[in-house]
Amino acid sequence: MADLGLSDRSPPLFSAPIIPFRLYDCVQGVLKSHEVYMQETNGVVPLYLVVSQVWGHIRLRMIMPSVAWHVPLSGAEKWYAIRDYCKRKQIRWLWMDILCIDQTQNSPAADQEKAKEIPKMAAYYRGATACLVIPERYEAFSKAYRRVKGVYSAFGGATSGDRITNNALAIWNSIGMMNTVITDAWFTRIWTYQEFLLPKHHFLLDGQKLDVNHIQLIIDWYHEILRNGSLRKPPKGKSYFFVTPGKEHSIAGWDSGHLDMIRNYKEELYKKGYLDLACVVHQTRHKSCTKDEDRLFALYGLIPDDEKVGVEVFTQSNGLGGESLNKVILRMKWMETMEKVLVGGRVWPLLYDALDPDDITRGLHWMPRYTTYSDLYRGIWCGPIHLDTIHHKNHHTIQVTDDGIHIAIRRVGRIIGASTNGGEVNKVIACIWLLMAKGFNIDPILEQFKCGLSNTSQDAVLRDEVEGAQVALEAALRADSLGECFYILDQAKLKRKLIYSCCIGEQNKQVLCMAVKGQLRPIVLMAWIHSTKKLEKGNCSVLDVTSGPLRIVKRWVVANRHGPNTYTKIGTVDTFPASVDVENTFIRVILD
Repeated sequence: MADLGLSDRSPPLFSAPIIPFRLYDCVQGVLKSHEVYMQETNGVVPLYLVVSQVWGHIRLRMIMPSVAWHVPLSGAEKWYAIRDYCKRKQIRWLWMDILCIDQTQNSPAADQEKAKEIPKMAAYYRGATACLVIPERYEAFSKAYRRVKGVYSAFGGATSGDRITNNALAIWNSIGMMNTVITDAWFTRIWTYQEFLLPKHHFLLDGQKLDVNHIQLIIDWYHEILRNGSLRKPPKGKSYFFVTPGKEHSIAGWDSGHLDMIRNYKEELYKKGYLDLACVVHQTRHKSCTKDEDRLFALYGLIPDDEKVGVEVFTQSNGLGGESLNKVILRMKWMETMEKVLVGGRVWPLLYDALDPDDITRGLHWMPRYTTYSDLYRGIWCGPIHLDTIHHKNHHTIQVTDDGIHIAIRRVGRIIGASTNGGEVNKVIACIWLLMAKGFNIDPILEQFKCGLSNTSQDAVLRDEVEGAQVALEAALRADSLGECFYILDQAKLKRKLIYSCCIGEQNKQVLCMAVKGQLRPIVLMAWIHSTKKLEKGNCSVLDVTSGPLRIVKRWVVANRHGPNTYTKIGTVDTFPASVDVENTFIRVILD
């Protein structure tokens, strides 16, 4: 194999390679089993290239010598391009899913093979010398990427001045090229997510190295020169509906923060050998896939072994109870995984803003839903996973039985009042101000809103506006009159900012009043309460399901009591250890 300038360094945890079940011999044009190719290489796993492709619309099933099944492809030209690349680079051994995993349709033997191979794919991608990336529009992608790199190389060192203004047309028009790159399906498919994280290096068919760090730098540069006004649309410049100069996030769909997270995850993956399930689910919940079950199976290469459950692959498409078999499989495997996680003492699923409103089975009301696109279309909403809770643990014995989770908890407080679910911003603000006027402690909800203003969506609050918005918000909520409160809000244009601040604007939010034992002033806070759940006044409590120090707990569970020690989860809420003196006493309950 020719020297590609790559490092063969592998993480210490993966020094013992898993031998690929099959490899394709590009020189002889033959698919070989591990028994055959290992004989040829004297028992040593040869250096091999792995392929990450976007399947696209399958238009043919190619018959290839030595391959026992018809190889599914969007077009024969894709395979010819891969074959030519390997010839140019003198690459002999190749691993590609559609070539090396049996693709025979409606075959129990092929299904069994896929079930065995899916958990091994991480080792295959990690063990490869490099990864060849085939985007959906691979030819246009390569040309656009090369053009963008050229523009950035020439002008990227400047964020203002003549170098930007004198070359505005070339820079402006290159935005369209970058959009071709960053919006390609390779960045949005769930299977390619782990294929982005696991390999050491990525290359395109024309030999360019695909570097996530470089892409992030380029995106940040475009954002900066658009935001600061250095780059404006020239008279002959192309029109882009997705470009909004002057905003904090100037180009819709270009999220460099996501790429930064991928870089961080690559480093964490190298150090630990795995990623937390909550993190990868959070990162991939909006990614697309062909089969619902892939939402879990496609992540197996990234998560620790003790969070995995058995893989089963089915090719039937008949529905069960109105749902596709693929969705049924996803639901079953997700439930098995969540039970395994909980029994292991990791309680983040209980603190996840999602419930299954369709599941009326006793004992499973706590189960967070893994929402699919079809669920969203049906109006079933799934909130975010709170990543700051993934390390929350409960070291007491946890059991999952037919009647719910048997777990040791600490009681935080009792809910004595609540607003209606959701709510228009004026009503929410009026509610909070009136509670403040009655002597309630609004510090917790004020801190929630301040935090929300510093993490707004839709660029409602620019970075240099955050502190001023927070000061104005506190002045409004502590004003001497309700009229003055709304006057301050209007002057600071805070209503719209609050709507997009992950506080009022999100679905299923309610203002709660909580009485805490030993404290005279009830506490006001904003909780997530699922729209299908009703808060039962007098029988609703806030529970701490962790067992660590109270000062590090980030989130609590809101639950209705319907028995002496039996509760049903209806929501979650941010913690306020500075405002609540929780007794460090554990009681065992059943959480349904």
